Amino acid sequence: MSSPTNNANTTGTMSGTESMGTGTTSNGTYSSGSTGNTTGTGAMNSAPTYNATTTTTTTTSDYGTTPTRTRDANGNRAWGKDGKFGVYAGLNFSRFVNEPIPDDAYRTGWQAGIYGRSGGTIFGQIGLEYRNSTSNLVRSGSAIGNPTSGTAASGAETRGKIDQHFLAIPAYVGARIGALAGLRLQAGLELSSLVSIGNNAFNLDRADLNRTILNGLLGAGINLGPVTLDAVYNHGLQNVFDDADTKRRMWAFNVGFRF
Repeated sequence: MSSPTNNANTTGTMSGTESMGTGTTSNGTYSSGSTGNTTGTGAMNSAPTYNATTTTTTTTSDYGTTPTRTRDANGNRAWGKDGKFGVYAGLNFSRFVNEPIPDDAYRTGWQAGIYGRSGGTIFGQIGLEYRNSTSNLVRSGSAIGNPTSGTAASGAETRGKIDQHFLAIPAYVGARIGALAGLRLQAGLELSSLVSIGNNAFNLDRADLNRTILNGLLGAGINLGPVTLDAVYNHGLQNVFDDADTKRRMWAFNVGFRF
């Protein structure tokens, strides 16, 4: 007996994903993922051929895009502890202390400056500032800078103000506290050099004042994004005048922009 020819002598019905396959009656699930129900007569001379469907999944990643960070790994705002350069300007209020005839009133001046600040929780800062400082002064006639000018008679009292212009180099070490508003606390020293002195009722000029003065600094500030708000207490450590134990006390308030 010869083997039946699949194409001519075999009658079958196929359902499923098989293509042109005949064989013995079987129901089953094939490992290729195709399920079929085949009915036929005779023995199969060749293995049935199956159509397989292959699915390819392609994942595309855009590595060229840098995500915008609003917080660092510790949950702090990314800009809160970054090192920055900045500019600022503001008003100051100063007075002289240890004067023979005291006047405790504060007079208003102004300042403007630039700075560089390092990053991290503990930071360093150095800057350059131009400042106008105005303070009241009271002197007796015999204590006036040039008593021969006839400005006041001996024993008389002269009241007025002293305008001084300084170029200062403030340097701080500070700490950042929290990230909500970028609070900063800092302390340092400042070396200020007298640039000029305004006209005054005491006939004082640059020769009558110390031209370089060391000051102590205490400050606090907050960062509101790129905007900064700062308050600084300036404590004079050296005498203002050559011949008197007069020192300066000053408060300064600044608004700045960092970039």
